[in-house]
Amino acid sequence: MDVSATIEEARRELEAGHDKQAARLLTDAAYATHDTELEEQIRQLAAQGRESAGMFGKGRWDEIIRVADVRSGRG
Repeated sequence: MDVSATIEEARRELEAGHDKQAARLLTDAAYATHDTELEEQIRQLAAQGRESAGMFGKGRWDEIIRVADVRSGRG
């Protein structure tokens, strides 16, 4: 898996308003890398998604951030 390409695709999906698809892609990317720079990009995009999420949609973004943190040793 090309994690950088997956993150870019997630960014495009998020910008297009396809939050569920963006979240799926970011989840896959978070599980596929231990690169701290890529993990930071994943966290930033997840935070953007969380900001625009409705009351019941924040959990998926929180989970992506949690996975990125655990994989990087922060969690």
